[in-house]
Amino acid sequence: MSTSVYGEGDDRTHLLEGRGTARLSLASEPSVASSTLSVENGKEGSEQDHLLLRQSPSWGVTLNAIVYMSAPMSMPATMASSGFIAGTVMLLYSFASTYYSGELLGRMCKRFPEASSYPKLLGLAVKKGARRMSSRDAKRYSELAVMACFVLQFLAYYFDTIAQLLYVAQYFDQLMPHRLQVCVWVWLLITFVLVLPLLLVPGFSESRWIAIPSFAGIVIMLSIFVLEIVVTEPWNCNPGPHYSKPSSYSVFLSLSAFAYTFGGHGMFPEMIREMKEPEEFSRVLKWTYGFVGASYVICSYLGYWAYGSSVSANINLSWPENPMNIISISIQLVVCYYCVYLTNAVLMLNIESGLGWDDSSKGANALGTSGYSVKFKRFVFRVLFLALQTVVGLILISGSGDVILGLQSLSGAIGMTALTYFLPFVMYWWCFPEDMTPAKKFWFCLNTCLGFVVMVGGVMSSVADLVENAGGVFGGYCHLEYRYSPSNPEDPCFISGYNRTHLL
Repeated sequence: MSTSVYGEGDDRTHLLEGRGTARLSLASEPSVASSTLSVENGKEGSEQDHLLLRQSPSWGVTLNAIVYMSAPMSMPATMASSGFIAGTVMLLYSFASTYYSGELLGRMCKRFPEASSYPKLLGLAVKKGARRMSSRDAKRYSELAVMACFVLQFLAYYFDTIAQLLYVAQYFDQLMPHRLQVCVWVWLLITFVLVLPLLLVPGFSESRWIAIPSFAGIVIMLSIFVLEIVVTEPWNCNPGPHYSKPSSYSVFLSLSAFAYTFGGHGMFPEMIREMKEPEEFSRVLKWTYGFVGASYVICSYLGYWAYGSSVSANINLSWPENPMNIISISIQLVVCYYCVYLTNAVLMLNIESGLGWDDSSKGANALGTSGYSVKFKRFVFRVLFLALQTVVGLILISGSGDVILGLQSLSGAIGMTALTYFLPFVMYWWCFPEDMTPAKKFWFCLNTCLGFVVMVGGVMSSVADLVENAGGVFGGYCHLEYRYSPSNPEDPCFISGYNRTHLL
């Protein structure tokens, strides 16, 4: 999840780009007897057998979680949109709330290993929560919940993948000289071709080798972030950074940005499904949040202090066109390139499992399908799936505005808010009502209510934003337009001598 390449000056630009904590602890694990589930028609047993074939080590899952959740470059603009006080409250609340919800997901997946995906976990929770209903009604509501969760998960990661595709295309345009006469929509088609080799990677376990250089790139990006501020000294500008009082509208919209930056939970059950030792997920979560939390704090406060309310949504447009900035943009291109696969993997793996195209499952062998045939069908399906997303991206990018902000806001609001901020609390309450203390009930209700408000408001605002900016099909821009940049006279730092020759 990376930063937007636009630097437009309105409030929306500061929202999205490209997780005192609450003193509540998880109570002791519910008894095994209370978590025992019936096995219907032997399906769960056979599925559990093939899940045991996954061999993803904990460090691989940790790297994948960090790579997907990390959006540190977007934090200065998010903090500027919400302001110091509201931003600090939301940053601390989001960290505490989503870390806790991640622990709840890990605890439930450990208790119910047959729930191998987020939709299945929700369906199981609904069935457990419908204790007073007949078995027929409980099953019906459970099936509806599975379908609803799959739709939420699908839309969230589907739109996020399109945003990642557009990021890569726009980063290419930002790096390449315009004399090449290659428009952004052409770069999008080139991106589609470049992503095809990643579609051969079966799942999260195998993708950990790609996550290693992606993680290293994020560390370098963070180092460049600090170095650029130290070298360019933006506080010496005239008039220098200013800190405008945020409007209630911008504060409300910034909530979707926080939901997006902490929105990795939608793939946690799928990651746990492939872990060699699922009981180590709590350790994975600690390492993930330790890194992500530290990077968010550094970038939020340092970036907001350095550039104030005028910080660009694309932080790279606030830096000179020096070698460090070029390296930073290049790394973000590579990370977004990998995230196109990583984001899509959740959707594709779930669909392929349902179709019996998982070549590690016994279901494929039972159907008499050879391993090579499964791989071929899976690759064709993934190519067509990505091609449809590319077509949607072409339609959106041909509009007149910055659709990436709307895409990310919609992704964060329509799915990630639910999957991260309140569904884990609701599911845990349904599964283990006997484990709920008064303090937990208050904490769970608070998260559920806040998450629902952010979800509804974020969907409404993001849909309106997309409708406004995606008009004029096939009549959009060819190259990016830079509004804030040390190489642009409209930038006040340029006017005051920011673009100094001694910059690295």
